[in-house]
Amino acid sequence: MNTKGEANRSVRATRRRLCGALVQLLAEKPVRQITVRELTRLARVSRGTFYFHYRDIYELLDHLEEEQIAQLNRFMDALLPRLGSGADEIPPAVLALFEYLDENDAICAALLGPHGDPAFVVRLQRVIAARCMGYLAPGGSTAQQRYLTAFAVRGCFGAIEQWLQQGKPESTARMAQITWQGIRAVERLIAAPQPPEE
Repeated sequence: MNTKGEANRSVRATRRRLCGALVQLLAEKPVRQITVRELTRLARVSRGTFYFHYRDIYELLDHLEEEQIAQLNRFMDALLPRLGSGADEIPPAVLALFEYLDENDAICAALLGPHGDPAFVVRLQRVIAARCMGYLAPGGSTAQQRYLTAFAVRGCFGAIEQWLQQGKPESTARMAQITWQGIRAVERLIAAPQPPEE
């Protein structure tokens, strides 16, 4: 392997250690209470190494959150074509989402849990709602469709958060099934003729 390849691998390994340490600390306390000193000690890197990669802990957190948003968008790319299809079978993307949550439960629980950044959760919800509305109502949405989409998105987040916080008592397949049933129910309501507004 060439020197550049080794350097890139070393950079990725260092960043993984820093992200892992941040996830561990977020399980215990909010980001504003985390110091660079304790983060670098846990990650087993020097403070200089940390500052070589990140300006501060918030930039590291932003990096971690951006990776999760990119992953979520990949799941949405696979899932959205299934919306409106009328199929009751669970799309592979929903099962893949729960398998991802299961395999990455520490990071997901940290970011979605009590010490995570509430603004990040709101941002995730907005990304999902906007993409769903753009797909379900490409010509523009009604107030009812927007409220039902918000209801579905927040419901999915609530189910995921509860599942993670309780230690994942249900299988990934069962959670995918429950979630898809909820999505389909709301999808039917969104597609149904709407009564006139009073």
